[in-house]
Amino acid sequence: MLKINIISSLSMLLIGCVLPFINNQQAKASSFALNSFTIKTIATGLLNPYGITTYNDDLIVTVNGSLLRIDTLGNVQTITSLTAGSPAGVLVNNSEFIVVENPTASLLRISQDGVTTTIATNLGDPVGVAIQENYFVVGDFGLGSGSLKRISPSGNVLTIASNGVGGPTELVVDGDNFWITDFTFGRLLFVTANGNVTEIATGLGQPLDIEFDGQYFLITDFADGFNAPGNGRILRVSKTGQVETLIDNIGNPSGLAIDGDDLLFTDIVDGSVARIRGILGSQSVPEYSSIPAILLIGTWGLTIIVNSRN
Repeated sequence: MLKINIISSLSMLLIGCVLPFINNQQAKASSFALNSFTIKTIATGLLNPYGITTYNDDLIVTVNGSLLRIDTLGNVQTITSLTAGSPAGVLVNNSEFIVVENPTASLLRISQDGVTTTIATNLGDPVGVAIQENYFVVGDFGLGSGSLKRISPSGNVLTIASNGVGGPTELVVDGDNFWITDFTFGRLLFVTANGNVTEIATGLGQPLDIEFDGQYFLITDFADGFNAPGNGRILRVSKTGQVETLIDNIGNPSGLAIDGDDLLFTDIVDGSVARIRGILGSQSVPEYSSIPAILLIGTWGLTIIVNSRN
């Protein structure tokens, strides 16, 4: 399933791995200042975290074999087990968690106490999920010849678009239409309700997740993280296709969520979840400095203050 470069590499990476016991795990917190932004690690030691969303003050994260809840202190609890394999998208709907289970090509509904109900099966190679009114919409990667599927609450599946969508991973619903990331060809696409596809932006690397902040799309570029880890980016793309790098060299950003002016992201390679504080409240584009950092050890642990390049 999910036979793309990232997840094909992931399947090799997972050979011999054993799912960790991470209930009540304490995060190894650290902070990195970039201009006026701070990147704070929330949790580490997770097995290939991908999908991420917020629920009240907690984070809900999919990893290989589990759906997790992470509190504000970084404590990790398992909501329920999932089929081992490539983790995929998650969202919250009426206090329940809607999870794409890629290894079984299924869409699941999971209650707060971990009771799981299957909504639909035979979804091909599903990755991301979004809500459109009472329906769920799933990106079926399909080895570069994927599709966009609409699923009714009763589990009926309708293909919205299949020609020209490449390898769709995640999506944003815009009324009757959709904006999707095409991992295979590095594009942002606009798909109408009747399946017409328009290419909006190219050169996005290996785009995985996408969010919309009301003005711009925020997109994670995995940047061949298994073969060249650490070069990932978060991009900001307008509806007219203008692309800028919001932040780069921050590991291998995979899943993405907006929380006020903050961005939350998972790193499927190094097994972490992090928060970029205040990044959506500024129009500047931060970069890492090439000069040495200043280490400060204070009450709340290790902080690394990094000067920015001019």
